[in-house]
Amino acid sequence: MRYVAKTALASLKITGEDSVIVSLKSSNGPVCLYFEGIEKFAEAVKKKQIRAKRWVVSVPDGLCFTKTIELPAEGLEQAYKMLEFELSTYLPLPAEELVYGCVPLGRNENLLKVSVYILKIKTLDNFLTRFKSTGITPSRIMVDSIAVGSWFDRDKRNYTAAIDLLFGTKQLSVLAVKDGSLKRYDEIPLPEGALQNKKEHITDQVEHLAAELCTDKQPVLKIAAAGDIREKIKDWFSANFGSIEFIELPGLELFGKTDSPPKDSAFESVVSQGLLIAAENPEYKFLNLLGPKTLNKAEHKQLVIHTAVTALLGILAIFCVWLNFAVANWRIHHACQNITKEIAPIKHIAADVESKRQKVKAIQTQLANRNQIGEIFLHLYKFSPKEITISQMSYLSKADTASVNIKGQADTLSRAFEYSDAMNDSELLNNIQIINAQQIPRPGGSVVEFKADCSIKGSQTK
Repeated sequence: MRYVAKTALASLKITGEDSVIVSLKSSNGPVCLYFEGIEKFAEAVKKKQIRAKRWVVSVPDGLCFTKTIELPAEGLEQAYKMLEFELSTYLPLPAEELVYGCVPLGRNENLLKVSVYILKIKTLDNFLTRFKSTGITPSRIMVDSIAVGSWFDRDKRNYTAAIDLLFGTKQLSVLAVKDGSLKRYDEIPLPEGALQNKKEHITDQVEHLAAELCTDKQPVLKIAAAGDIREKIKDWFSANFGSIEFIELPGLELFGKTDSPPKDSAFESVVSQGLLIAAENPEYKFLNLLGPKTLNKAEHKQLVIHTAVTALLGILAIFCVWLNFAVANWRIHHACQNITKEIAPIKHIAADVESKRQKVKAIQTQLANRNQIGEIFLHLYKFSPKEITISQMSYLSKADTASVNIKGQADTLSRAFEYSDAMNDSELLNNIQIINAQQIPRPGGSVVEFKADCSIKGSQTK
């Protein structure tokens, strides 16, 4: 089998016969696997033959209450938050007993038109019980119609209007799409052996949908069906539609030793692959029927990760600055040692060699204080309160003493004068003294600018 054992995103659909269709995202395109039963899939997950960071599933549209509404929202996120207070007007249940999601349909002046999918939490819990034995936890729940529509629109041809037909042996899925948005989704049962008897009903339904779309151009008709069904229906619509596209169904790979896949796996395989496409579509960001709490939890986790990464990068930057000074200090020290070794054998040549050596040593002493400067930066970063901003620092070193002059800003006068107390924990800068502080007016408020001096305690040339 050519599937990848580990992937970032995967989807699954359980059939009515409890077989499992799994789609895996890979660099070579999606791979569709068929498991003969839930037990075989659970065993593969347990043995880590199938691993995914995120699992996406979908609920049948029939389990949801679907409504199209218009909201005075600037964007989809704002509309999603507004819907929480509107749920009780659509269903006679408390909002705490419902989960919802929405997708955009377009804009009418200042109103955003959205399609809302509402699901009872009790219905959701019953739906999720089928997944408990599989060994996976879905991170996202969408709806079948969105998955099927995403599969048909995977080439992104942006038709003005299109009618998509997905023929299975037990049902026909009909989708009407206009300007890239799903306008209608229907499922027509197909009793076994009754396809030909349903011809008139199906063709009338398709023609009615075409008239509803009301476009200047005739809608494109896209049909996905197994080979035997395609032969039976290939001439049904040719008289009324000039543009008909037949689309190949996803190919299934058998997992392990099993019989051939059931003939009626067209719907499940299309939904499974369509979920991979829909899960990465930003327009469906707020279609997750696990509820708002799950979305907020994911956003909080992402915020924590970003904060941690920023903090680590800051520490790394400080370390790199310190390391740069330390390396420069070591190189200077090494160069001075080499100069001293070269001067020593010829000390008797000139009377002033000793004085020159002393000058070289003085230069070494002066430059060696770079290491101390690095330590000062480190202590300022570690012990300065977040309300204090350092804008300028000057360093003065003499024979056996050193001092630091600091200019900075604080939000209040008290913060500025408390800066010396805040630095008491610093063994290097605990002698800092505020010598001047002025409150400077600024647009919208004021800021305190201060100057501070600090003699380095026990400072010696290193």
